[in-house]
Amino acid sequence: MFNLTIGLITLLFFAAFMTIYIKNRSMKTAGWTSATFLLGISALILQENAAFLAQFYLHSLAQAAFLGGCICAVMSYAARTHTKPNLKIIGAIFFASIAIMSATSNLPLRMVVMEWASALILLCGYPLLSENRDKFTNRALFVFNNIAAAIFVFRPMIVIMGIHPAGWPSSFAFYAGFLYLTTSLLSVVGANIILLTLGSDLIEQHQKAAMVDPLTGLLNRRGISEIFRKVDVEAEIDEGKHTGRAVVLFDVDHFKQVNDEFGHEVGDNVLANIGHTVTQLMQYHGTSARSGGEEFMIVFTAESSPAAFLVAEHLRVAISLLKHEGMPDNRRVTASFGLAFVRDGEPTKRLIRRADMAMYAAKDAGRNRLRLADGDSLPDVDETVILPRVRRA
Repeated sequence: MFNLTIGLITLLFFAAFMTIYIKNRSMKTAGWTSATFLLGISALILQENAAFLAQFYLHSLAQAAFLGGCICAVMSYAARTHTKPNLKIIGAIFFASIAIMSATSNLPLRMVVMEWASALILLCGYPLLSENRDKFTNRALFVFNNIAAAIFVFRPMIVIMGIHPAGWPSSFAFYAGFLYLTTSLLSVVGANIILLTLGSDLIEQHQKAAMVDPLTGLLNRRGISEIFRKVDVEAEIDEGKHTGRAVVLFDVDHFKQVNDEFGHEVGDNVLANIGHTVTQLMQYHGTSARSGGEEFMIVFTAESSPAAFLVAEHLRVAISLLKHEGMPDNRRVTASFGLAFVRDGEPTKRLIRRADMAMYAAKDAGRNRLRLADGDSLPDVDETVILPRVRRA
């Protein structure tokens, strides 16, 4: 009855995680976790039927399935943290333990090898989780994994030391009962932690989607507002040290003519190409957004702000060199740029207004130019600074 309950719980978790993965294929953690529970229930079924069929071979398959479940658990950690486990070490542990267990028919010895091999496999997840403990859910997984590995290490001591309290005919019988109990508890606790992490990831995905422009892949107006909020918070923490941070606004020149002459599909392609170019160049220098129809905004990091003029000029030239599908090769799209530096105590709206005025000054000067906001001066910077290369679309 107890084993039937464990099997039903395991089957329920397998179905739940598999459903989540089918609904959202980006949640690879759910897919690996469902595989963990599938192998777990397979191990249980094989173990339960070992007494009626070819015991040695079914025990071997059950133990291989159990080890496979541990491997899938580590792969779920890898999917969760976007890191790669050491598959060579994991494979070596798996095949070495299978070879040892296949070489003996002593069941207690086989169980000890299986437990310690499982612990070693789980410990391969230690570096994945220890380096990614920035979130509560990752820290919970880290603690859970360590506890599970410790249980796998010390559980075989029941057999090795011959511990069996009154009511149990042997230490191995007591170990079997303790194994089922602790494994079921670990399954329930681990499944709930993974469900919590998936829920957290789903909320985070929706929040990010609400702040990202789907056409260009850059932040939208809401996203850039969040960036400015963080900058203001940093300024409060650092007592205004964000003064001097650069902000760039740029607008695609004659974009209405592009739409009128070539169609909105080509216009969208132009914006997408520009978004891709901005992402390539600015990923190390700041945060970028599509703040309007054909208007873009860049908030530079404090480190890159001194070189903002050079980076923005590099971006302006790169945009003017792009080729766009649906347009003649000799037809180029340019953009006009305005650059402003944050002043001490300056409200965000005034900062953006000054950058906007600088951008319109660039348009009035003939477009495809970069202009500095009135009253701002460029900081000293080494003009030999190496800028990222931008591939043409």
